[in-house]
Amino acid sequence: MVLGIPFGRMIGEAYGWRNTFALIALGAAVICLTLAKTLPKLPSVNSGSLKSIGILFKRPSLVMVFGLTILIITAQFTAYSYIEPFTLNIAHFSSSQTTSLLLIYGGAGFIGSFLFGKFGNRYPKLAIPLSCALLAISMLLLLPLAQGFIGLSTLSLFWGMSIICFSLALQAKTLNLASDATDVAMAIYSGLYNVGIGGGALLGGIVTASFGLSQIGMAGGLIALVGTLLALILVQRRDFIKV
Repeated sequence: MVLGIPFGRMIGEAYGWRNTFALIALGAAVICLTLAKTLPKLPSVNSGSLKSIGILFKRPSLVMVFGLTILIITAQFTAYSYIEPFTLNIAHFSSSQTTSLLLIYGGAGFIGSFLFGKFGNRYPKLAIPLSCALLAISMLLLLPLAQGFIGLSTLSLFWGMSIICFSLALQAKTLNLASDATDVAMAIYSGLYNVGIGGGALLGGIVTASFGLSQIGMAGGLIALVGTLLALILVQRRDFIKV
């Protein structure tokens, strides 16, 4: 998830974009066969059913988690969907600098995963609003820091860490709040995550056409600020911490 875009870009530049998709297909097939051979066959526990959908949507904190997912992922992909043309046309980076920037962003995801694994349970009310706030700040500073490679690289580091922390924190909270119907809850979460990806790409395109490519960060950042406020409300709810 964090390295796909930069690696895909490198492969596409070297061998053509069609070969990028061919490599994805080959990699997916290998992974599928490996999982089929190595994973044990276990019965699904607390998977839920269609009846669980109505029950899950009667849980306010879980509904807020779903809403926050759409909001923040829409914000994220409003800007990130167009980060390559932004760096090339607005920041005027070279092709190699753009690839390096994306690699920094992707590598930051590993740091974010480590930090969440180490501190997420220790500070359960901090991870979600902090990651939302860092996302908002990163996108709002996208244009001001576009004048230099070092500044934008530093921003990409925090941006990459925050989006991974957010994704992991929301997944963990979804499982926590829907422990009796985990499969159904995660299916809803994944679906809404993809709604955010598509919605963000659509909104970023509208912003680019209406206000210019330079404004994608501002648009995404403002949406993420609204998400930060929702996150602060969410973590103050009594049913947020569910043992």
